[in-house]
Amino acid sequence: MASKNAINRCFVTIQPDFVTIAKTGLQKPVNCLAGGTHNMRILIAEDNVPLQLMAKRLMERWGFDYDMASNGQEAVDHAKANQGKYDLCLMDIDMPIMNGFEATKIIRHKLKYFPIIGLTGNLRAKEEYWEVGMDDFLAKPYSIDKLCQKIRELTVKYYKVIVNNEDIFIKKEMPMDQQHAQELRELAKKNLQRVKFFDGPGNSLIVHKNVTNKISHDFNVKRQLMTTFINRDPDKPTRCELYKESNYLMPQIYLTEEESNNLTQLEDTELEKYPEPAFKRIEDK
Repeated sequence: MASKNAINRCFVTIQPDFVTIAKTGLQKPVNCLAGGTHNMRILIAEDNVPLQLMAKRLMERWGFDYDMASNGQEAVDHAKANQGKYDLCLMDIDMPIMNGFEATKIIRHKLKYFPIIGLTGNLRAKEEYWEVGMDDFLAKPYSIDKLCQKIRELTVKYYKVIVNNEDIFIKKEMPMDQQHAQELRELAKKNLQRVKFFDGPGNSLIVHKNVTNKISHDFNVKRQLMTTFINRDPDKPTRCELYKESNYLMPQIYLTEEESNNLTQLEDTELEKYPEPAFKRIEDK
């Protein structure tokens, strides 16, 4: 019997004329993203036909939408046609007509930001990837687990919360640029996220990753008129009060370091109860 540790050990093996996915005890589909989230759109640039087929199977298995390009020029054309509306790009480096480096330069110069992972069998100096605007790279051959890890790390979003009387909207938004994306990735490592409340200045806060879930539960399930949470900005920690019936009212009380430490510990425990958002009232279920 295969051990549990064998379930997800899949490696992409590159041969001269074909690609195989070696399976060790793989009994069930791999869920690439935590929480079962599948609404991703991926741009794939790869000239090797067997590798294209492998990538297609992975995208379909994970429930991702994707566009396939056979060279860098096609990748640029796809990106322009879709106005850069991708969650991620898997960019092969050595391709005909236009290589991955040149394609990345054009995308970074002409389109809004989305993360790009360089894929290559010929590793170069790391600086080459960073200089053209790539966010990371993977050396071929790579494990499927490693690819999933990179996708999870790089596809960070910030959140927008809009409260309007009986309605609450929580939207995921793409980072504005690479610097913004890197900030969000560093926050994610600490189980934090950046959330923008309303559209006014000073309403972008650093909160626990489950705060937006709690807000949805408090307003949609418990039908509270007000919810509280801690703004964990290290320079100005505050206790925030968000009111359901106001689109702009969110008083904040500044906290001392001791108060902030005590309240965040209590909040950490409470927020374990809210791993997912809730968008229906109890009587609506």
